[in-house]
Amino acid sequence: MRPALIVHGGAGSPPTEEHAERQAAVDRSLEAGWVRIGEGALEAVVATVRALEDEPALNAGIGACFNRDGFIELDAGVMEGTGLRAGAVGAVRDVRHPVELARALLEDGRHVLLVADGASAYARDHGVEMADPTLFETPRQRRNLERLLVEADTVGAVARDVEGHLAVAVSTGGVTGKLPGRLGDSPVPGAGFYAQDGAGAICGTGLGEAFLRLVLSHLAVVELMHGMAPDEVARGAIEHLEAKTGASGGVIVVGAEGEPAFAFNTPFMPVAMRVG
Repeated sequence: MRPALIVHGGAGSPPTEEHAERQAAVDRSLEAGWVRIGEGALEAVVATVRALEDEPALNAGIGACFNRDGFIELDAGVMEGTGLRAGAVGAVRDVRHPVELARALLEDGRHVLLVADGASAYARDHGVEMADPTLFETPRQRRNLERLLVEADTVGAVARDVEGHLAVAVSTGGVTGKLPGRLGDSPVPGAGFYAQDGAGAICGTGLGEAFLRLVLSHLAVVELMHGMAPDEVARGAIEHLEAKTGASGGVIVVGAEGEPAFAFNTPFMPVAMRVG
């Protein structure tokens, strides 16, 4: 099977002068993930999103947006398509790489989703790297909060390895000015991400509440399972999102075979992909 990896840095409408920086960040993360594709799809997507969490130009990890009270709360999720294992975390403030904590929960297998203090306690107990919450703050996001410039994007990666196994990983700071404790679609399997071997895998970005209401990622994978091509599924998902909720966003998709695909209805979404 030809391996494939596709990465996005969030669908939205950032200032034009930020486009090149955001695209470069996505390109760098693709390289970080592609060197791990030989270790499997899950390793590749986690490495990719870990790199994205280190990019100040993106809304995940360092560079994530502030909530209404001026704090940063981070969400992340991972899923592999072989056994439908998933792990996710929400509203964490002090975990250096939330995607790594989500991966730890996937491997543990007892729970799919942990949030807030419980997630942080699990991270400390299991040797996941912690961080001072101020590490994630950037002047760009502080200005966005002060000016009420709403940012509601995500970062994510989807991969298929040489064995045909599929995986997806996602991370986000959520929505600028969100209520404390708010969770979007990114830590919810079936809403913001989903993977199933033999069908496909998808990652979404945009207004999380809309993805949650539609359970959009699971719906898209069902369409892949029924034989629709990845490019048709990507376009259809965004058309459905806009028609039913009026929301904007984007998706990246990898099928059981063939080329990756993506679609978005926002002014900009940085994407990078590679197929072996």
